[in-house]
Amino acid sequence: EAKLLLLQEIVDEWLKVQMTYLYLEPIFSSPDIMAQMPEEGRRFTTVDKTWRELMTSANVDRHALVVVDIDQLLDRWKKCNELLELILKGLNEYLEKKRLYFPRFFFLSNDELLE
Repeated sequence: EAKLLLLQEIVDEWLKVQMTYLYLEPIFSSPDIMAQMPEEGRRFTTVDKTWRELMTSANVDRHALVVVDIDQLLDRWKKCNELLELILKGLNEYLEKKRLYFPRFFFLSNDELLE
């Protein structure tokens, strides 16, 4: 039972990372954004590296209960989520700064502004 509860926690954190990662990945694949937001860019690079490592190790054996045995998996997903929250906060501050310089941007959503 403890193993299943741990698996549930891991999957919950994993899905949060995946959802945020998939949103941010196209944004931070742009060299322009990486240059304008270097701190968030470094954080995203860290998350990207961790994401790729963990996905590779999870792909070795695709049985669900095997991921519980991956070293510090839950802690690593939690750390990724913390970094992704900081990245989102920095991105929102960046977009807010752009809106202050260009008031017409207040009429656009964050997603429209990023395009």
